[in-house]
Amino acid sequence: MAGRHRRGRQTETSDYVAFMMRVFNGFGDRIADDPAALAHLRDLETAFVNAVNMGIFRANSGAGKYSTPEIGRLLGVSHQAIQKRAGKGRDAYAELQRARGAGAVIRLASLRARRAELLEAAAVPDRTGSERERGMLRAV
Repeated sequence: MAGRHRRGRQTETSDYVAFMMRVFNGFGDRIADDPAALAHLRDLETAFVNAVNMGIFRANSGAGKYSTPEIGRLLGVSHQAIQKRAGKGRDAYAELQRARGAGAVIRLASLRARRAELLEAAAVPDRTGSERERGMLRAV
């Protein structure tokens, strides 16, 4: 699947993967400057796994569908493992559609509050976050 830039240039999947790798590396740089950013790691991991599972679900059910054995061979796992991920992807996709119907799926204020909540639960002070992020600790 290719996306489209404003000037009509196609974005290939490899371009998108390169972008994501740059974002991941940038997150590592963020952690170096703001170690409290690690509070977001589990949520990012969950979001990534959910996104992959949604992709598997949709790739297995849409036009030009890939079979579960084909997807399994791509990942080096059984087709049963792919069926399980597709089921989780179906559930995650339904939840995403519900969230989209309710407005913005990702809210900065929610992310800041989550950071504050996780830091507080870990009894770690936020010494490196922005003023707004540190202010959330007082608001929680």
